[in-house]
Amino acid sequence: MGRRTAKLASDGLPQGSSLGHSGTEMESEPSSHNTQVVGDDWEYEALKNPTLMIRRTLRSGQRVHFHGNVVVVGDVNPGAEITAAGDIVVMGWLRGVAHAGAYGNVRSMVSAFRLNPTQLRIAHLIARAPDDVDEQLPEVPEFAEVREGHLVIDQWQTSQLGPRS
Repeated sequence: MGRRTAKLASDGLPQGSSLGHSGTEMESEPSSHNTQVVGDDWEYEALKNPTLMIRRTLRSGQRVHFHGNVVVVGDVNPGAEITAAGDIVVMGWLRGVAHAGAYGNVRSMVSAFRLNPTQLRIAHLIARAPDDVDEQLPEVPEFAEVREGHLVIDQWQTSQLGPRS
């Protein structure tokens, strides 16, 4: 079974990339390595769609562009932007711009502990925050996906496994 290890720059991001500040972008190109796939479908998925893990809050003016999935352990503040070919997961507030499925993948999704983006895109579909700023946000994580050609935001359902003992 082949394994790939990303080369990391001094800041923990893929080599040749950096977290953009003041309008600069972090970009990463797909790898040209030939990788043999052995085993379950999840292994193939992991090789096909790498994931960038960002362990900090993205501030206004910071932009991330990645050819796979993006996970942010922190918030995405207004004025920050994430563009991903795959899914976007924010373990915190999403108040900036999120574009999942940037290369046309309508099966991509965006999820966050608190989903309140200024703009949300999945593939070619675009949604923006409602004009009513007094609307109460749910106290549960939410996700956005495409259903029957429409961008839909729904509450994350509790686990079907039941409580831990």
